[in-house]
Formats: sequence, C-alpha cells, structure tokens
Amino acid sequence: MDVIFTIVSRNYAAQAATLMQSLAAAEPAARRVVVAADGPIPELADAAEVILAADLGAPVRDMSVYYEALELNTAVKPFVFRSLLAWDGVDSVTYLDPDIFVFRPMDPVREGLGRAPLCLTPHVTRPLTTPGNPTNEDLASSGRFNLGFLSARRDPQVAALLDWWADRCRFDSRVAPDEGVFTDQKWMDRALGFVPGAAVLEHPGLNLAYWNLEGRVLARAGDGWRVDGEPLVFFHFSGFDPERPLKLSKHQNRFRVAAGSPMAGLLADYALALKANGHAAAKAKGYAFDRFASGRRVTPAMRRAALAAARAGETFPDGLGPATEAWMDAPDPAQPHMTRVMAAVAAEQPAAQYAWWFAPNAEALGADRASAEAALKLNGPSDPAERYRGDELTAWWIGPEAIVGRFEMDALPEHETDRLLAYPSVLARAAELSETERRPSELRRLLFAAFGLPHRARWPERLAARLQAPHLFPDARALIGVFGEIWDARPDLQQLYPLDTALGRFRYLRWLVAGGLAEYGVPIEALPARIRRHPLVRLARATVRTRR
Repeated sequence: MDVIFTIVSRNYAAQAATLMQSLAAAEPAARRVVVAADGPIPELADAAEVILAADLGAPVRDMSVYYEALELNTAVKPFVFRSLLAWDGVDSVTYLDPDIFVFRPMDPVREGLGRAPLCLTPHVTRPLTTPGNPTNEDLASSGRFNLGFLSARRDPQVAALLDWWADRCRFDSRVAPDEGVFTDQKWMDRALGFVPGAAVLEHPGLNLAYWNLEGRVLARAGDGWRVDGEPLVFFHFSGFDPERPLKLSKHQNRFRVAAGSPMAGLLADYALALKANGHAAAKAKGYAFDRFASGRRVTPAMRRAALAAARAGETFPDGLGPATEAWMDAPDPAQPHMTRVMAAVAAEQPAAQYAWWFAPNAEALGADRASAEAALKLNGPSDPAERYRGDELTAWWIGPEAIVGRFEMDALPEHETDRLLAYPSVLARAAELSETERRPSELRRLLFAAFGLPHRARWPERLAARLQAPHLFPDARALIGVFGEIWDARPDLQQLYPLDTALGRFRYLRWLVAGGLAEYGVPIEALPARIRRHPLVRLARATVRTRR
C-alpha cells in the first residue's frame, strides 16, 4: 500500500482538499491522508483520512508555543513520516505540500523508489541566468532540495535520517536563512550523507514551480499538460493567490504570466478549484495557534522566549493556556529584573533590559502592550540616572531619550559635542540603544547610526555631518556613497538594477526612494539638501508618488 499525505493548518484546508481530489483521480489506489497540524479540520473528512499531527507522534503541544504556522507545519513532517512508515502493509510514504496538484499517476516516483529508498527533487537542475527573484543565492539559502515533495520506503538508512531530522526539527524548523536554517528543508541537504543511494529525480514534470520554470516550456496537449514535451505529473503552486490568477507566485518576480498563455490557463483552472473548495472561508480562519486561550496574540518575542526555554528543557503542558501566558510575563529566573519576554528581546537588543526603554518600544520589538505592562509592574518607577553612568548615560540621553523627545539636544553643552566628535564610540552606543530592528545587518547598523538616529534625535548638524561624510562622496558610477554601499551589498539589486545604463541607475534610484533607503534606517529627509533637491532624486520621488 502507498500512502500519500500532506500537512496543513486549518487556513490551508482548501489547498488540501484540492490536492486530495487530484490524488483521487490520479492515484486512486493510494491511501490519502491529511495531517492536521493545529487541530481538527472536519470539512476535509470527505476528501481524505484526517489525522491530528499530535496523534502521529509530533510534539505539537510544545511546538505550538514557539513555532509560527509555516514552522510548525514543516517541523512535524519527520515525525509523521516515522509514524506512517510503521503502519502495517505500507510499502511507501510520499509527502506533498498542500498547494500541489497532481495531474497524472506518479510513475517516475515509483521508478525512483524501485532503485532507492528515498526520492527527492532539487530546486533547480541548472543555475538561473535571468534577472529576478528568487536568485541562485536565495535558493541555496533555502536548501538544495524542495521539500514540497519527499518519498520514502522502509529502510534502516531512511530510519536513521528520519531520527536525525526529527531531532533537528524539534527546535530548528525555523525560518532563519541568515542562520543557515530554513524550516525542515535546509536540513535535507544532509540527506545523501545518510542515504548515499537516494534518488534525486530531475524529471521536468515533477514538482514544477516558479523556481525551476526558467528555460522550460509548458503546453497543453491532447493527453494533458506537458513540460518540455514530458508529461506534467504535479505542479507546485507555491505562493499562488486565486484572487490574482495572473500572478504566478508572491515569492517571485522573474516570470510574468501573459493572458491567454498556457500558464494562464493552468493558474485559472487551479484558482477555480481552490474557490470551489472554500478558499476564502478557510483563509479567514487563520492559524489556530496564533493566540492564547484568552485571545491575546502570541508575539514573535514570546515565541523566542519559549524556544530558548524549550532548548534548555522547559515543557509547556498547558500549551497556549493560562499557565503558559502567565509564564511569559513572569520574571526570568536567570535575570529576575526582566520578564521572560524582556529577556528574549534583550538577547538581541541590549537596551531592552531596561523597562523604561522596553515598554514604549515593546510592539516594535515583537512584544505587545501586555508585555510592556508586565515589565513596568516588575520594575516599578525608576530613574535612568540610577542605572547609567558616564558615557552610557550620555548615549542613553542622545539616543532613545532624544528620539522620544525627553531630551533636547540643545541642552547638550558645546564642549560635550566636541567630546563626542572626539569619541565616536558613544555615538555608536547611542545607535545600538536606539535600534529596534531584529538582527540588523552590519550595513544597516552603520547607516542608521550615520543618518537615521541623527535625524530622528535631531542631532546638531556638525555632529551628524561628521558621521555622514564618509557616505556622501560620489563614486565612479555617479552614485553617492550610501547609494553605492547598499547596491554593493545586495546581489539581488545588482541583477535587478544594472548600473551600466542611465535607465538602470534611475530605476535603482526609484527603488531607493520608494523604501529601499528606509530598509537601512535612512529617511530621505536625513540626506543633505543638495542630494534631496537633485533633479533626478526629485523626479524619482515624484514618479513613485504618482504611481502610488
């Protein structure tokens, strides 16, 4: 017996129903299973066998506290594989993402399983060469194989892989590509080390999607859809919105779908199927583990606090109940002057250890108002001068306090401005205390310190000018330094906006004024007047406003 399963939260019920209907037609002999990650989904009972992930060995109760929807749905996958492969009479188990549609019997997969105990599909079989997203670097950071598909049969090597994979996903099925982790998927780069003979299936009709369409030709033939002349077995509609049927995916900008094209027909058919299966109603339900039982939203900072504690052995027998909610606002055992949420934020933003800074910035830091109130209740009123001395106190006043208007830079004595110019480390510390973005890049730290903070805190011009001067010299490409620094740091921008033509440079300038500079903490108003008033900058701003 072959088992084919998918994993969904309740908001993806329409995709799961559509997948299962396609399997009923293409693979009628297979046992179809929908694994419900965040609770019962009774509306799918007619489409497949619906089983709770928690009933298949996945530690959902604890994971619900520290994982977002995508993270949870991918984290339970190895646990489900282990359970289904142990069923009596099972010959193979195949996973498909819910946003896949199967058009034909999965014969190439059976052929692969005939020669290997594990089958995978690579993201691409050749490097991407056209401009756009995702880039080759993006795909590399998300993993060699796309785990919208995975097929396995019983084998000791597969069992060892699943055990190792489940251990990784227990705490590291996170969306953190900057840390080398992307859900359950990136870990599968190690699969061939556990199963050296695994079959890497490069059939163009398997797992066709936006990331591997480059250079391939989709056509509707008399016997169904084909790609490069080969039968299309299943298409992966990742990031597709049925309300925008001519947009292939929200995750890409490389391909534009022309009305009347074969791709437009494929997307239109899938959109109709999703709508018929109640897409709008399912989407409106949202992720069931998004809130505590009280209705309070689970914030990113809470998830980080819970994950750190779970790594250290903490369990959450109450799930998202009252006890776990109270745990979030309780003092951190290792740092009792902070709540657990404060401590999680302070691990990345040191200034968050002070309640008077954490409280007004709580929401920007991924916490909520209740977390802010708990922090203030724990600490009570306090005078910042009791905690800060010398340069630390100065950095506090000219940074966070000046931004919120509790310190006027005019009150800074002239000799103190002279001292700051001689000791820029204080200015750097002020920027560190004022930064609210999680894990800012080094370039953002640098540019926020030079432009964003001086502008927001209303620093005197001679103080800001010293920091900004290195970033304002024009380079050989006719770009001022800050513009060039951002372009040099971003391979995606280099592909999208080549600077060897005037049009490319202007398009890049439009991206900067439309929000690119803001990503690096640089308000347009922080730039010197000679730059803001330059004809090209003014034209770029005007065209962006007009387009909006």
